[in-house]
Amino acid sequence: MSGGHRNLAAGAVLLAVGIGYGLATALLPDRTLPDTPGPAFFPWLIAIGLIGLSAALTVRGLTAIRQRDGDVAGYRLPRRGWLALVGFAAYLLLLPYAGFVLASVPFCGGLVALYGERRPVIVLAAAILIPLMLFVVFSTGFQVLLPRGAWL
Repeated sequence: MSGGHRNLAAGAVLLAVGIGYGLATALLPDRTLPDTPGPAFFPWLIAIGLIGLSAALTVRGLTAIRQRDGDVAGYRLPRRGWLALVGFAAYLLLLPYAGFVLASVPFCGGLVALYGERRPVIVLAAAILIPLMLFVVFSTGFQVLLPRGAWL
């Protein structure tokens, strides 16, 4: 499969994810304090950025396809892509129950391992430190509430 078709497929999937994330963000409550960003501020920024970058990737894919026609029969999503997609879906399903930190530990560890890190100490350190640092930055620095989880 040509690069244009890959960009088009990835852009379309990410565009759908960005729109879905934006719709979910619209359901967040508004903060009643004046002149402060509400809980939806950063998720809206993420949704807008994701939609904008996905649209650019889609346009780039369409442009590349028009410049060069390629045979797309037989293209399959690589194994690593499927693993990342399944891992992300599992993470989203686990997030409301386990909370941000507990759900993010296996997700971050899996991504670090998926992208080539083979040293168990590095994978474990990244799996624990990345969610903890993100939790501290968002909860104390930005005062954005992250999911605590029903199990906690």
